[in-house]
Amino acid sequence: MNKIYIPALLLVILLAVAHFIASKYSLYVRYPGYDIGMHILGGIGIALSVYATLFTFSKIQRPSFWTVIILVFIAGFFWEAFEAYYDIAGAPVGTRAYYFDAVKDLFNDTLGAVIACFFLRKNNSK
Repeated sequence: MNKIYIPALLLVILLAVAHFIASKYSLYVRYPGYDIGMHILGGIGIALSVYATLFTFSKIQRPSFWTVIILVFIAGFFWEAFEAYYDIAGAPVGTRAYYFDAVKDLFNDTLGAVIACFFLRKNNSK
């Protein structure tokens, strides 16, 4: 199962670099789909990390689908709180556009986690 750490770590590094580049060159503003892709990939990366961590540090042979999904959702929620606190959300906090963006981001985080869980389930069933 330690094999999952490698793609998880590589994906998190890729996301950090992509986020740095996007912030520097305003890619989130110029390409609205960029944010969607980043949240989906973020959900995948967090799900892989959560799965590997639970597998390594608990006696669970295969962490449940819902445990991984809920933990990724919680991580996404804290990311949205971070964006709101530092006023870097997709729209002004408190507006309808802000709430729409936050829900969309949480949906995409969760979608990424579901994709990762299906990938993990498929690879673990062999």
